[in-house]
Amino acid sequence: MPIGEMVPPRRRVRLLPPEGALAPWGGPAAPRPPRRRVRLLPPKGALAPWGGPAALGSTQRGFTYLLLLFVLALGGVGLAALGEREQTRQQREREAELRFRGEAIAAALGRYAEVTPVGHLPLPQRLDDLLTDRRFPKPQRHLRQLYADPFTGQPDWEPVMGQAAVVLAGDAAASADAAARTTATGIVGVRSRSARRLFATVRGGATARDWVFAAPPTTTLAPLTPLE
Repeated sequence: MPIGEMVPPRRRVRLLPPEGALAPWGGPAAPRPPRRRVRLLPPKGALAPWGGPAALGSTQRGFTYLLLLFVLALGGVGLAALGEREQTRQQREREAELRFRGEAIAAALGRYAEVTPVGHLPLPQRLDDLLTDRRFPKPQRHLRQLYADPFTGQPDWEPVMGQAAVVLAGDAAASADAAARTTATGIVGVRSRSARRLFATVRGGATARDWVFAAPPTTTLAPLTPLE
């Protein structure tokens, strides 16, 4: 070996006998190092062949999905029932408002006919005449305002035309015979233009248009007769 050349160090390799074998000197063999067990898990969401954690997680997610669908369906049924109740409440409020406003107009028609001056028509030709009665030197008001139909949202009531007796001269008692022979045609009532079906019924009428609000009979004039 040339001088100055370094000798590489020798690596000592220790040969271990098989597990349980006796060492050459009769003693027990050196213990073998423990083995590390590696557990291979399936990918997330895959079913394990032994029905382990992967299969259990998938079952839980399926149950959660079904529970969510059930909750959504139950919520939809509840919202539908709530919406139906609200529609019913609004419908009944409109019906009550229709009755109130129709009866107010009918009462105004009755007052218009009751205070009719001698020689004037006891029935208005327009509903606006109830707001400003120009049969007197100082116009009178029989209706505060022309109410809107709660089912149409507009004051577009359909007039119901009829007839009533007219006093031409003198007071009502002295001209009873003449009043009986003389009649005038005008508005004796109103009705809604809506064909909406109602919960309440009046004399068999099932729609809003079937409700007729007519002026009551007066003491000075003959009963107001609607025209068919």
